[in-house]
Amino acid sequence: MLIEIKGTGSHNKGAEMMLLTILQELRRRMPDAKYTVAPEYGVCEYGFYSRLQLYPKAWLQYRNIQFAPLAGLIPARVRKAFGLVLDRETDAVLDASGFAYSDQWGTRPTQLMAGYVESWRKQGKKIILLPQAFGPFKSDANVRNMRRIITASNLIYARDQISLQALKAIAPGQEKIHLAPDFTVLFEGVVPEYYNREKHRICIVPNTRMLDKTGSAGDYIALIRKGITYFQDHGMTPFFLIHGGEEDLRLADEINRQLSSTIEIVNESDPYLIKGMIKSAAGVFGSRFHSLASALYSGTVAIGTGWSHKYEQLFKGFSFADGLLDLKTDDDVLYRRLDLIVKPELRDAASRKLSDFSAPLRQEATLMFDEICRTLTEK
Repeated sequence: MLIEIKGTGSHNKGAEMMLLTILQELRRRMPDAKYTVAPEYGVCEYGFYSRLQLYPKAWLQYRNIQFAPLAGLIPARVRKAFGLVLDRETDAVLDASGFAYSDQWGTRPTQLMAGYVESWRKQGKKIILLPQAFGPFKSDANVRNMRRIITASNLIYARDQISLQALKAIAPGQEKIHLAPDFTVLFEGVVPEYYNREKHRICIVPNTRMLDKTGSAGDYIALIRKGITYFQDHGMTPFFLIHGGEEDLRLADEINRQLSSTIEIVNESDPYLIKGMIKSAAGVFGSRFHSLASALYSGTVAIGTGWSHKYEQLFKGFSFADGLLDLKTDDDVLYRRLDLIVKPELRDAASRKLSDFSAPLRQEATLMFDEICRTLTEK
């Protein structure tokens, strides 16, 4: 069986963690299956997919024209020599976009996906949308195209209750729509040799999307700056942990320039080591979804802020509403929340509470992959 994994890449560590978790879980259950991805400049290039033993798929969309059929003119023996896969050769598509189908991203992602899934369905492929955030869907075009996606898919997993309700409002009664947790709860980290618990006490994880999606760049940068200063004033060494690539690195540099005492920037490329650092830290303060999720899954106290319902739902799932901040949070409230990391007795109590949620989530994610593999292998 040849399975395409869609929607992941190296553009941020959350996307990469999702890809690695999919490969980990499916290879355990389906050792003979092969996997393909569509190469993309800056997101999924040869050096990235080749080391994961993924085949490149011939797939190029430019100005609403799909040029992939031209690859069919290449003799099969030549394609095989270069490992090139045609769209018609895949048996299934697993979409792990994380958060793509929503009015917040316009209408194009949903429109493109609707056309793809209908074409794939006609070819007899199985199509599964892995746990991700969906909605809101107020646009008539997005409602129409999301309904097409649901109709043509075999399984769809929403990552939270708001996303689930957004899908069910579009396609009520569809039994193929399920609720399942973010599956990177199954992703295990490794502590890097260079990690120093005293030097790397608090992970500060910036997110450029907080600038362009909230329209409150000044409030966001001020919030992060205040948090860093509060940790420093209490003798806890914060450091930037880059989770979102070069754009987040530039944001960390900008915030550093505004600090009276700059902090170290760790731009680690290995997601296993990033997860290991998050698990070992005293706390996380930031805005990248999967950095916050990694912390909560590990029992590491996370205080965050976000730009969509997926953040609210993440913290709600851990009964930890105090972990999520508004950009205009008063300083007194901000410092009380950060005390959940700064004060050992509060941090330990919060950590124990968070840890209680991890085992059930791991079980749910494991059962979901069992169901996915049954769907992929059944005739």
